[in-house]
Amino acid sequence: MAASDQVHLEGEQGPAKRLKSESAVTDTASPQAQTPTYLREIDAGITEFITPGWSGFDAIIKHRYSDFFVNEIDPHGNIVHLTSYTDAIDPEPPKTEAEIEIDALNVPGDAQAAFDEAFVRLEPILGASDAARIKSHLEVTEEQTLEQRSLVLGRELDKDQRKGVYMVTNNFLPTRVTCETVDGQLRFIRRLPKDKAPSDKRGQRSKWAHAGDYCHFVMQKENQDSMDTLQQIARTLKCNARVFGMAGTKDKRGITVQKCSAFRIAHDRLIWASRKLRGGRLGNFSYGEKEIKLGELGGNQFTIILRHVQGADAVSLEPVLLGIRNTGFINYFGMQRFGTQSISSHTIGISVLKSDWRRVIDLILCPRIGERDDVAKARNVWDTTRDPKATLELLPRRAALAEHSVLQHFVKSGSTNNCSAAFACIPRNLRLMYVHAYQSFIWNHAVSERIRVFGTKGAVPGDLVIVASDFSDNAHAKSKAPEEETRVVPVLVTEENASDYSIYDVVLPLPGWDVRYPEHQVKNVYEELMAKDGLSPSGLAKHPLKEYRLAGAYRHFLIKPRDFMYEWMRYNDDALPLARSDSDAIEGKHDPESIEFGQNVALKLKFDLPPSAYATMLLRELMRTETAAGYQTQLSNNTESKE
Repeated sequence: MAASDQVHLEGEQGPAKRLKSESAVTDTASPQAQTPTYLREIDAGITEFITPGWSGFDAIIKHRYSDFFVNEIDPHGNIVHLTSYTDAIDPEPPKTEAEIEIDALNVPGDAQAAFDEAFVRLEPILGASDAARIKSHLEVTEEQTLEQRSLVLGRELDKDQRKGVYMVTNNFLPTRVTCETVDGQLRFIRRLPKDKAPSDKRGQRSKWAHAGDYCHFVMQKENQDSMDTLQQIARTLKCNARVFGMAGTKDKRGITVQKCSAFRIAHDRLIWASRKLRGGRLGNFSYGEKEIKLGELGGNQFTIILRHVQGADAVSLEPVLLGIRNTGFINYFGMQRFGTQSISSHTIGISVLKSDWRRVIDLILCPRIGERDDVAKARNVWDTTRDPKATLELLPRRAALAEHSVLQHFVKSGSTNNCSAAFACIPRNLRLMYVHAYQSFIWNHAVSERIRVFGTKGAVPGDLVIVASDFSDNAHAKSKAPEEETRVVPVLVTEENASDYSIYDVVLPLPGWDVRYPEHQVKNVYEELMAKDGLSPSGLAKHPLKEYRLAGAYRHFLIKPRDFMYEWMRYNDDALPLARSDSDAIEGKHDPESIEFGQNVALKLKFDLPPSAYATMLLRELMRTETAAGYQTQLSNNTESKE
């Protein structure tokens, strides 16, 4: 299954091969020959390849959502797996100083013995006379008024004396007396039998009795967004979704496994919620002091099935597979970054950066080509009536989180005028996704220009470099959020130092006000493309809202996969899975095997990538095909219609 390290794809790497244009496709049955209703790779700046002498092959990516598996890699380099639905590491939490002090009191279990012991302990604090007065006062049994049941000591005590008295009364006499300080003097109120014992938050363990405020758990989800799954759990538990944390969002169309955290939600409640989840399961519970935050991961492990492989076989594809293993691929931001609909995320991001809030809301809510019928119907109602309540009633909640947030604000406020406030109601991570998509759009175009002009032989004068660490070494360091992949200061390449760096050290900036730009013609891409949108790199520091003042970051433009493995499989039935999920393993299902004389051919790939790298871009380098979800969906539909 594993490829050999010894073979390397031959051929000089000059300026890379470009993606063939739409006009080159003549087959009218091909999705590429039809008018696209989706953003294409070429529209997102994804145009170049680095593997020479290869024309690609045909296969379907994500023919089934179970053809795409993602397992998160934690900051320590461990692959995250769901191995149990119920196991929990729940040690007794460490005791507080107050609890240790209470345990040291050795309060007798017998009530009368505890009563007698209390006054033995009060004598050294108050003196024998006052201790006897209090004891006699508490031994009265007939009912009396509050005034008659109260005994004021009649002298002031210092802080340590009062603390000692409270410690004794709260733990030895909780049902016999209430002790309070009035004007510096202690008052002892004899309790009636029907009175409840007072609670002492300082001395008693709170209801949360776990080793850490956060319950950590592993979440497997199928064919839905990470946030949608957590929102579903929150609705089931009737809690705010903000109590949940995760290291990163995973692909919607696939089976993905990741670690999450929940603030003060016990594992038994999560087990109960897991049983009610649609398309998800939770397990492997433990407790910790810290929330799992975005960016706290070491990467992702992918297992991908390419079905209906045509135009390649084990012999012809071997050198290409080895070439990708040893040479890598262009670290483009994949098409998922820009959304799967006819209005891309980066288009909305442009209007956000220009503070054109009315247009932002119009783009979020307007009708879109190719959407499911119920969502399209709701959008058409908005387009014709501008009635947020009527639109909201038709809009399926799980399909449109941003749209729901905006419309709910309009309904609650009774007006559709304050578009800035409506946009602010969208969860922050989703709001930032739009502007980060625009940064990615510019970065992709800049990388394509860098490769077209200078090729991929090595660093050239004017490049920026940050020495690339080995992926496996990085796995032990806390990873940063995708938009902050590298914040160290890059080095400018000159004629004198160019030989000191490899092509894998070269970085390009995501546009922002706090980054350096390359000092050659690629810099013009940033300025010219952004100028077409009415923006500029320096202007990103001037947004009226701080969260949209983009500082920028750096990103290596070539990367290699780790532990790259592959396997050829034959099969007959497209409805049957060709890989086993973690939940399948828990339930005792066997790993699917290749059928010796199966009529269809599939290629199974398995590899690790660092955070924010896109597996679909590796597939693109291998297959030389459009990876946009819309195109792949049409391929799947065409295949099913022929069967």
